[in-house]
Amino acid sequence: MLENKNSSKLLYLATLTVLLIIIVFINPQNLIESFFQLGFWGIALLVLFYIIDLIVRTYRWKLLLIAQGTQLPLSSLILPVCSALAINLFTIARAGETVRIISLKRNYEVKYSDSISSIVIEQVLSIIGLLIVVTGSLFFISFSFQTEESSRVIGQLIILLFLISGGGLLLIGIILMKPTFVYKILGIFPEFLKDKLTSAFEAFIRGLTDLRTKPNLLFQAILTSAAIWAIEGVMLYIIALSILPSFTLTDLPWVIAASCVGNITFIIPILPGAMGEYEAVIALVLINSPHYIGTDATLVAFIDRVVKSLFLGIVGGYATLQLGGSELLRYRRDYADLSQEEKL
Repeated sequence: MLENKNSSKLLYLATLTVLLIIIVFINPQNLIESFFQLGFWGIALLVLFYIIDLIVRTYRWKLLLIAQGTQLPLSSLILPVCSALAINLFTIARAGETVRIISLKRNYEVKYSDSISSIVIEQVLSIIGLLIVVTGSLFFISFSFQTEESSRVIGQLIILLFLISGGGLLLIGIILMKPTFVYKILGIFPEFLKDKLTSAFEAFIRGLTDLRTKPNLLFQAILTSAAIWAIEGVMLYIIALSILPSFTLTDLPWVIAASCVGNITFIIPILPGAMGEYEAVIALVLINSPHYIGTDATLVAFIDRVVKSLFLGIVGGYATLQLGGSELLRYRRDYADLSQEEKL
């Protein structure tokens, strides 16, 4: 237990250090000036798109719960989603997701195992939707290159993504047919890690089995996942247009691709809130775009984070208080612990 606490402290210290480095690197004055370059209508537009983003996320979760036989109105799921996203901004390993699990159990008697399964499947569908949007973006990006060599490289990358997607679907099929094979593989891991992986795998199998019998819901869930990343890309593009004056409509696919790649760090974060990872990845993609000129691309990602954090700080903070506040924040259990508690 002491070792876990020390590891958590080191992660938070690393996150704070990264945050300070980013702020110093991009210059606080430049950050403030760039933020106000958006203007009132620019900020209002970002907030509007983010509200749509949150509604689409909530609707996707509703679909996954329906697949498991849980029918809940959209309005009952919005507060848990906003609270979870807000807590995920500063916790390790997406700990905010426990809010969704606990609130559904407490308010609607939804089994922990059902909530956990829907969230595990949600993350898998997030990756599938992300691959779809990235592949589409790369297709349009290929037209922005003048040289045959660059277009060929992009074409190879698109083919690689298709192969990864196809391989992933094939793997899912194998898992459904031969789950015992996966259990054998999990057996090679240390005991403490084996329990967590086994719990996540069982939740994945359960959720996938439910969706397999309802292909219409599966299609809608994948479509909404892709829509989320497209919306996130448009938000980033609005910021990029105000900070990077050289950018035009032809740079939209680049910015959407940058947003998708950056959001991978939120799906599998190394530091709490993917601090530093998200900004670095987005900047790396943007500075390689054909119309990028000199201005610090890290500002684009950091302002995106500031806008979302401020909005979630207000809405997510309110949601957390409405759902139980300090009682929810005291939970530090992982998904496996919640499942075991339900079985006892």
